[in-house]
Amino acid sequence: MIKLKNIVKVYNPKKANEFEALHSVSAEIQDSEMVAIIGRSGAGKSTLLHILACIDSYQEGEYSIDGTLIKGLSERQYAKIRNEKIGMVMQDFALIEDFTALENVMIPLNFSKKKIKGKKEKALAALRSVGIEELAKKPCNKLSGGQKQRVAIARAIVNDPAMILADEPTGALDTRTSAEIMELFKALNEQGRTVVIVTHDPNAAAQCDRAIEISDGKILK
Repeated sequence: MIKLKNIVKVYNPKKANEFEALHSVSAEIQDSEMVAIIGRSGAGKSTLLHILACIDSYQEGEYSIDGTLIKGLSERQYAKIRNEKIGMVMQDFALIEDFTALENVMIPLNFSKKKIKGKKEKALAALRSVGIEELAKKPCNKLSGGQKQRVAIARAIVNDPAMILADEPTGALDTRTSAEIMELFKALNEQGRTVVIVTHDPNAAAQCDRAIEISDGKILK
């Protein structure tokens, strides 16, 4: 379970351009929930997602995953949590364009501190699960936007994380492809994974179990 209690995030603290992006944010996300984080640009959605992903820190409050407090850990501990518990789907896909789909999906396996057998087979299985195993050897700079998003999702799930975090996963896609990507997220959720999606898309948000709305760094509902 994800628990946030009175999270405060300040950028450039004690400087002339200090900015408090999150104001005492509290929320809970249960295991196997599919939740949307919605709000206008600049509301604090991506800041919150980066804290959930252990990419960014916070000044006050408590954030815990399955009872483990996510604060004051070593970089090695943060990396272990990111690699084993969290699958992240970035807004711009964040793929290495010259790498093949398979090589991109294998990246989390190569960075894992655990010894993993059959890396190629695991990566192919992840590509198969998102419907593009036949594109395994194709460079990502030759793929469509929808295909790149599927590669990004395959990379996010290759380590079998309990939680998938996605930042505007349908933002750059057409309506039909967006619907296909949301079906993928729903399928992952039905397999028991917790899915958290930051989105401006009301259709995407409507397909989640519930929505957490943020405005000016505060949760409205």
